[in-house]
Amino acid sequence: MTTSSATWLLARTHGRMLRHKLRFGMRENRLLSVTVGAFLGLYSLAAYLLVGRGLDFMMKLPLIGPLLTERLVFLLFFFFFVMLVISNATITGMSLFRRKDMEWQIALPLPPRSLVLWKTLEGMLLASWGLLLLTTPILLALAQTYKADAKFMLVVLPAVLALVTIAANVSTWLLIALVLWAKRWMWKPLLAVVVLLLIRTLPIWHSSVESLNSGDLSASLNQILRHTEICMHPLLPSSWVAETIQAAGRGTFERTMFFNLVLLANALMSILITTRIASAFYYSAWNRIMSAAPGVVSKAKAPLTRARLGRMSHWLRRILGLDRASFALLVKEVRTFLREPVQWGQSSIIFGLLLIYSMNLRKLGYDLQSPFWITIVSHLNLLVCCLALSTLTTRFIYPQFSLEGQRLWILGLSPLPLHRVLALKLRLSASVLALVMVTLVVVSGISLGLSGQRILFFSASILMLSYGLTSLALSLGALVPNFRESNPARIVSGFGGTVCLIASFVYIVGGMVLLLIPSWQNLRQDAVAMVGYNGKIELAALAGLAVLTVAFGGIPYFFAKRQTKNLEYLRHL
Repeated sequence: MTTSSATWLLARTHGRMLRHKLRFGMRENRLLSVTVGAFLGLYSLAAYLLVGRGLDFMMKLPLIGPLLTERLVFLLFFFFFVMLVISNATITGMSLFRRKDMEWQIALPLPPRSLVLWKTLEGMLLASWGLLLLTTPILLALAQTYKADAKFMLVVLPAVLALVTIAANVSTWLLIALVLWAKRWMWKPLLAVVVLLLIRTLPIWHSSVESLNSGDLSASLNQILRHTEICMHPLLPSSWVAETIQAAGRGTFERTMFFNLVLLANALMSILITTRIASAFYYSAWNRIMSAAPGVVSKAKAPLTRARLGRMSHWLRRILGLDRASFALLVKEVRTFLREPVQWGQSSIIFGLLLIYSMNLRKLGYDLQSPFWITIVSHLNLLVCCLALSTLTTRFIYPQFSLEGQRLWILGLSPLPLHRVLALKLRLSASVLALVMVTLVVVSGISLGLSGQRILFFSASILMLSYGLTSLALSLGALVPNFRESNPARIVSGFGGTVCLIASFVYIVGGMVLLLIPSWQNLRQDAVAMVGYNGKIELAALAGLAVLTVAFGGIPYFFAKRQTKNLEYLRHL
């Protein structure tokens, strides 16, 4: 069997499975399908209008408007490309090395390159549909800004599809190389290099805004834009997509066709390279994963290690006020998190970027002596933290119960009932996330020079939002579990994950509206002095947020807890 025929066979099989799932979902969950479809339509319309107005405003800036718009397109697709590589590597890695069905698929009379090629294409579909949905209204807004005709979308969409294909194949190359050649000792030098790079960039973080504004406009603009030159490197596929958009907007379709053909040629070449790499290295990488053994502690150190761990566990259990069974479950959750580089890696990246951003809010270049800009930046900072938190809860907290899989009956036989397991998962996840988010909000408040009252107000807000978003994601994951799927990306991509994302977004928007009420006076453009915040209005806003938290986090948790108390819950296994 050739590679193409075997890949096509796998594609047809999974395509039929997907069609059956979609038909079943639309037949059994019509209201849910209509809700999801309506939300996606509203999102696309809102994104188109907001991005269109923002681009029109930027294009009207004298002298620098077109330059900033062009650079923004390069930046946008550069970060899209990086995000695609990371997300494809995560999903494809789960499919190639972690899923149970690969244990028998690799034993079938199918060439390994066809399995790798299909898993790459499958990961591309799972990781890219959201990006395509996000990109479409942005491309329409760009077409409106450039005043392009209907041909704009016809020549730009193939370029975006080629970029998605290249990113998926690059992620597969990096994944196989990482599995095949990575050693445990490499993580420490890599971490040291990252720390050195962060220290090296500290002078950039602490560059003063006044130094940028002291010279002429062109010098200041060049100083700002030179840090984004890497996004315009001519060998990056994202640069080719940006060039395609620029050429299509100007009407130079010969240049557009050139970059489309360049992207198409590189996309096809990436597929060919993937098949060659799979033929040469995939089976060795698979064999290394399957034969990997956990590290063994030496006999001389084993008693000492067990004694230290025993004393530490007893000390922590007394502080947390937990019995042995509950503490054992928490230890299991922590170890599961630490054994998943995908979870702690992405979480570390997001929280690290948020920390850097929070520490440098005063370097944004706005007049932070103005009450208007202080209020705007502080609330936007809270919004950014909430959106990042909702991304993490939907991506990692929602599939927690489903990832217990068909081993859930073991937890059912343990001294802890399932509703107690649900409560402990919520207690651990929400407490850790709340602690991290409160720290970020306090750091950003100090960076902005907010008063203690305002820092306390935002800290209480993010504390409730952290518990609400975590409870919402965990409860919906327990209400609509998928115990037959081991890939968290597939679980999140289902109807339940989409509903969790929508509900989190609505909850965040409602909370932001309530929290803006005490700051309404300072949002007026004609305010020349900071207006004192009324403590009663702030308490009323926090009370409203508490009610909203109960509605979005408490009510789903109540139904999830009641459902897990029923033994029929195990029929989903």
